[in-house]
Formats: sequence, C-alpha cells, structure tokens
Amino acid sequence: MNTENSAALYSRAVEVMPGGNSRTAVYSAPYPVYIRSGSGARVTDADGVERLDFLNNSTTLIHGHAHPEMVAAITGAVGRGTSFGMPTPVEVEYAEALSARNETFEHVRFTSSGTEAVMMAVQAARAYTKRPKIAKMAGAYHGAYDAVAVNNDGSGSLISHAVTGNPEGVVANTVVIPFNDAEGAVKILREHAEDLACVLIDPVPWRIGLLPADKAYLDALRAFCDESGALLISDEVGSYRVGYHGAMHLLGSEADLTVLGKVIGGGMPIGAVAGRRGFMSVFDPSKGAPALPHSGSYNANPVSMTSGVVSLRLLTEEAMERIGAFGEQVREALRATIEAVGLDWEVNGLGSLFRVIATSAPEGYPSPAAAMKRLHRELLDEGIHLGDSGLGCISTPMEEADIAAFATAFDTSLRRVLAEARA
Repeated sequence: MNTENSAALYSRAVEVMPGGNSRTAVYSAPYPVYIRSGSGARVTDADGVERLDFLNNSTTLIHGHAHPEMVAAITGAVGRGTSFGMPTPVEVEYAEALSARNETFEHVRFTSSGTEAVMMAVQAARAYTKRPKIAKMAGAYHGAYDAVAVNNDGSGSLISHAVTGNPEGVVANTVVIPFNDAEGAVKILREHAEDLACVLIDPVPWRIGLLPADKAYLDALRAFCDESGALLISDEVGSYRVGYHGAMHLLGSEADLTVLGKVIGGGMPIGAVAGRRGFMSVFDPSKGAPALPHSGSYNANPVSMTSGVVSLRLLTEEAMERIGAFGEQVREALRATIEAVGLDWEVNGLGSLFRVIATSAPEGYPSPAAAMKRLHRELLDEGIHLGDSGLGCISTPMEEADIAAFATAFDTSLRRVLAEARA
C-alpha cells in the first residue's frame, strides 16, 4: 500500500498536535491514512488511492461524500451567511421536518454535536424531575460529557469506572445497569428510583457490539420510567439511521426524549434533542427565565440546518429500505466468510449498520483487537475503508456492485490475515 504522503503528513502532525491527532477514533498505528477528497461512495487519499468508504465518517454520511444536491444547498447557505445572532427561517423548516418523522418529536432543540445534545437531554431530565442521578447501560458510549463518560468501554461490567479525572461525585450519581437484562436492570433501578432523573439508553449500541435492545428490555425500562417519574432518553446519534422513524420506533418502544446527530446533519456539525412538549418546556424562555437556559453560538446555524433539510428529504422510506437491505446482504456475506475460515467471530447490526466482532484471537495474534486492526489494514490494501473496530455502514450512493466488491475484499483480506499469522 502506497502511503508515502500520509506518512509525511503524520510526521508534520505530531509536531503540532498530541499524537498528531485531534480525534482519537481516526488514529491508527503506525499512522493514519489521510484523505484528500470524497465523492459518492468513495474516498481518495493523499497518495491518490481510491477506496470504497464503508465507514462514512463513523456512520455520519448516509448520503456519502459531496452529494450534488447537498453541495449546492450548502454552498447557497454559505453565500447567504454562515451564522447570525438571530434565528433564521430554515431553522423552523428543519424543526418541522424532524418533528414530522416521529410523533414523539413534538419539540426540537438544536446543538452543534451529539455529545452536547446528550448533555442537554440529561440536564433537561434533571431540570424537569429535580433529581440528581442518571442511569446508563454498562459499556455504552454517549460522548464526552462527564456524567455519561462512565463505564463506556464496551466491557459490559457493572463496575462504575470512569475516564481518568472524572470527579467521584459525578461517578456516584451515575447508576450502571446491564444491557438486555430486564430483570437485572429494573432491580438496580428500583434501588435508586426516588433519585433518578432519567434512564439513558442506546437502542442499538455500537460499542457493546451493535446488538439491538430486545423488546422485553425496552418494555421493562419504559414501565419503570412511567412508574418512577424518571425520563427515558434514547440516544440515537448513531442508531437513528436504522429506520425512517428512528431506532426506538423500529424496535416497538417510545422515549420521552430522543438525542439525534450524525445523519440528521448531512455531513455538517449538528445535534438535537427531541421530545414531548411537556419535557422540552424546561428550555422555553418565552415566559421568563427557563428552568434550563441553553445557548450556543452555532446552534441551529443556517448551514447545518440547510444541510439537514436536504439530508432528511433524500432519506425517503424507499431509500432507507434499500440501504437496510444492502446492510443485511453485507452481514450475510461477512458471516459466510467467517464461517468458511473457521472463526467464531460475529457480525451484528440492524438496517444499514453492521459491525464485525472479533470474539477470539486467531493463532498468532495477541488479542482479538490486534487481529481486527490487521484486518483493517488489509482491507485498505484491497480498496475498502472499514473502521478498525469492525464498524461499518451503507450509504445511499452504494450499488450492488459495491456490496459484492466488499464481500470479495473481506474474504481475501481475512484469509490473508489468518495465513500471515500461521506462516
């Protein structure tokens, strides 16, 4: 693989950024591949090598790269002004478009990132209930906000470990519950019922393995929240793309507040909190100081709003069904290769999302993660970009031929990974 220019860029980057990096998720050893441009389902790196992109900026770019309609809309928006200290008409248009996708999205509040949207949803629950504690699923990731940066490593352990430096008082107010264990989760929740402001979940949590929450689990959490007065918050920053109305709707449940991001921005920075009017009223400044003041210089900026409007318009039910079907084709093809080579690895996912789970280390590798990272590099050699955690997704520009090319490249790459280890 020719990566001479990427290597040179990384040598410059380490001089001005810690580890040469501003985003941990895009680092890979010995250095990452740098991207010059993208078009449709493909990206071109700094050395001119073109690859099919099955990561799409960590599942954000559901319409791929530089979609012509989105480029035209965003260019027009930039020409009219990138941000103002006043609202714009497109903010109203976009809130209407989002509200129309799900009956629980009665009111919408915009932010500039998914992490910020999670933070505001949690604070909204605390403001509404006047309670201090939150509950989250063991291993689930919800961004960098202190209150949710607890037990987010995917291990599934119920021990409330946190990122380094997170204050003990913050950790003490975060209750950890098991995933897809209704009885075990409710037992823990009832011990804290009077102090819980919310139960925060991801219905299709990628860090836990991209397994969907089962109906019994969601029903139990919904019943607990109805009984206790805590709010049920669904973090669908990553999982909203699995269905036209969102993940919770697809799985047969309903949240009080839903956190959105990634695909709703069409490639521009965005986050949103959506929910029933009563819960969202804590943000309302029209009757005096709100229970939860919330500002941000780039909230609902017209560029992100315009991009979001076009992204949603292109995300028709037919488009969602098409990429969901491609997602299932990918999962079946990857499982077939894994079975053929004799591994016990898993391929999970829902709709247009998928993830390869290295459940064991093949002979010659020190860990499953090491084998997955090697597979990631081999796939790059075969013209495929997949996350080095095994995370991937389908974008709307993809065709049957792209799915077939991925299946072939995966088969070739995985066999090479195993052969190199045995040599």
